Amino acid sequence: MPTILEELAGAPVRPTVYSKVNGTVRILVPLFLSLGVLFVKDIPSTLLLILVSLFFVAVAGVPLRFLKSYLLLVISLSAFIVLSFVLFTQVPGNVLFSATLLSLKAERGLWEWKLVVTDAALTKAGFFIARILAMILVATIFVATVSDRDIVWGLRRLGLPAGLAVSASLFFRGLSFFVSDFFTVREAMMARGVDFEKTGLAKRFLLYANALIPLLSLMVTRSLEISLALESRGIAPSTRFSAKYHRDRLTLLDVFFLAVAVATTVLLAWWSLWLQWR
Repeated sequence: MPTILEELAGAPVRPTVYSKVNGTVRILVPLFLSLGVLFVKDIPSTLLLILVSLFFVAVAGVPLRFLKSYLLLVISLSAFIVLSFVLFTQVPGNVLFSATLLSLKAERGLWEWKLVVTDAALTKAGFFIARILAMILVATIFVATVSDRDIVWGLRRLGLPAGLAVSASLFFRGLSFFVSDFFTVREAMMARGVDFEKTGLAKRFLLYANALIPLLSLMVTRSLEISLALESRGIAPSTRFSAKYHRDRLTLLDVFFLAVAVATTVLLAWWSLWLQWR
């Protein structure tokens, strides 16, 4: 079955060794890595999480063109993060560069707005940027390796209620419908003469806000259709179904990938506690 990434962005993920891994393991790996994001407290631990995430991204066969779009997002966020630390806050540390941008004389003295670059500010900015990159990579691992069916049967094998498993699967399927409807509405607006490329940022925001009206209408209609379809098949939030026919034995490959994710999370948790105790 197509993965969530294929449903959302239409980016095909080539079959690799990781494609043969148990569906439950493919859910647990990004889950443990996302827990690791909570434990990173400095740049070295964040870099470790990034390296492990890149390993799983490479093994999963995620297309590079999909990662390029996220790279542009990280670069844009990095610029805003660095500017916020050097323009709007003064982080104590060794001053590497300082310049006065604006100075005003007042009754109580001289007010100055300075651009101050310190080593601590660059360290904090680098940490936040690396953490955002790690979060994006972990999310990419999940959407690029898990399908709707994996979510349903994987969550059932983990002991979660059937209603919750189906709801989680329908949530991601609904996202793919929303993205598809968005591009349909956007193409319809362009066919009527709307040029998104040449319009300003403020006007473009208003155009997208206007596009939300038909999108919300379509979302309500699709939700009603899905509810009726589930009801016609006798599926309700209280429905119970067994997952014993979908239980595959864990192979050595499954154990290896799961062990890497668990070991990374445990190591990051230990590193976080060590930083607090030292």
